[in-house]
Order: sequence, then C-alpha cells, then structure tokens
Amino acid sequence: MSMEALKGLLSAPLELGRKLPSEEARRYVDELNRLSLESFQEKVLKGPFMAELSAGELPLEAVRLFWKNWAYFVFEVNNILAMAYQRHIGFFKRHPDLLASFSAKIADEYMHPEPPGHIKIVLGQGRILGLSDEEMIACPMLPECRALLEWRRGLLYEGTMLEYWSSLLNEENIGHWAREFGKALVEKYGLSWGQVRYFKTHEEADLETHAGGILGHGEFNRAVTQRLLEEGRVELRPGFTPAYCLETGVAYLALFLDGAYRYSGKEQERNAS
Repeated sequence: MSMEALKGLLSAPLELGRKLPSEEARRYVDELNRLSLESFQEKVLKGPFMAELSAGELPLEAVRLFWKNWAYFVFEVNNILAMAYQRHIGFFKRHPDLLASFSAKIADEYMHPEPPGHIKIVLGQGRILGLSDEEMIACPMLPECRALLEWRRGLLYEGTMLEYWSSLLNEENIGHWAREFGKALVEKYGLSWGQVRYFKTHEEADLETHAGGILGHGEFNRAVTQRLLEEGRVELRPGFTPAYCLETGVAYLALFLDGAYRYSGKEQERNAS
C-alpha cells in the first residue's frame, strides 16, 4: 500500500461508540505503526543529523548540544508520563492487564537501574560525552527541541486519550533510533559498548518484553491504542486523527534533531559547501 493510500485509510473518520472487533482494531494499529515507521525513517533516520552521525561526520559538539536538550526533555517527559497515570487511571483500573504494564513502565523510568531511574543513565551518558550535570539540568532548551515536549504536554492536558496514546506509538521507533545512535558512537566515535549504556537501555525498554511478561514500552502503547479502539473510545478533536497525532510527533522529533544540527553550525557549513 502506498503512503498516500495508507494515509487515506487512516484519515477515514472513526465512529464514536463503535467498538471495533479485535482484529480490525489490531489492523488499524498495525497500519498506524507502518505509517510511523515510514515517516520516521524518512524524517529522522535519513535527516542530516542522523545521516552525518552514522557516517562519523557529525562533530561531537553537535552531539553535545543535542544531548543537553535531550537530557532536559527526558526529565520533563517522564513527569508527563506520570501525569498520564493520574489522568487516565480510571480507564486502566478497568483493564488490570494494562494497569500492570503501565505501572511497570513508570517504575522502569524512575527505578531502573536504581533511583532516580533513566535520568541517572542520561546524566551519566552526558558526562561521557563531556557535559557537566549543570549543563544538562539547567539547559535553556532550543525552541526546536522544546516543541516536542510541549506537543506531548498539550496532548495530555487538552487532547483526548486516543490522541495522546496514538502519538506514543512512535516510542517503538525510539528503540530503533537508540540502536543506531549507540552503534554510531561505538563504530565511528571510538566509544565502547559500555560507554553507550543509555542507548542500549532504551533499545531494550522500548522494544523488548521485560521479565515477568511485562510489555516493552512500544508494545504497551500499541496495546492501549488497540483497547481504546475496541471500546469505541475514539473521541477526537476536529482536525485531529490518530495518524495526525502520530505523524506530528515524528515531525517534532525530526525538528528536535534539526535544531541541534542548525545551532551547532552544521547547517551553515552544509549550505556553504
């Protein structure tokens, strides 16, 4: 199916209250994931930041600029996830299987490998890249980088459950992105696999099922979105569709990387060549 045909299928209006059969709901989510992957590969992995990083041509200064903003983003976006637990707890209480995975997902962010969780790994990764904790904790985020954070916050507080959770389907792609980022640092920048712990941790958290059968973050987001479709909980604001929410999130991630690329001076250098 072409990208345009896929977008047409996903832009068809969902009928409020109509409970999609499980197979139909699963197929809808599969098509969303397919759209997300195609968009992610084109806008993120093939973008100038990742292309030059993968080739070993991106200066470490650009990587550090990105990382300062990414560390700040991680601090805030984990808080938004915890807020989603409070705002959407009514739905999850009706679905104990999802509640168990959601609780594990939040605990993973804050407790693995030990408190304060992933942010400890983020700060540690930054130190390996040559940043101080203060540079990461007090980073004045670039506007292009802050956009993704405010998009996530806006969907949670102003959007519907389907808008918010369908936008998170991109989290599975973050696992693939982390794999490519870590691989480039090892193969092109001389770091060891032990020095790219953040990327390995995120690859596992987003893509793999955890001990005890707890779903990986990407699979969990798929399960929640599918369950909302199965229950007919498809409230959407005018102009919003699950595909729109998902693609916009991908575009904002691409903008995040482009911002670091631009402010590091790489864009001017590229245009001059």
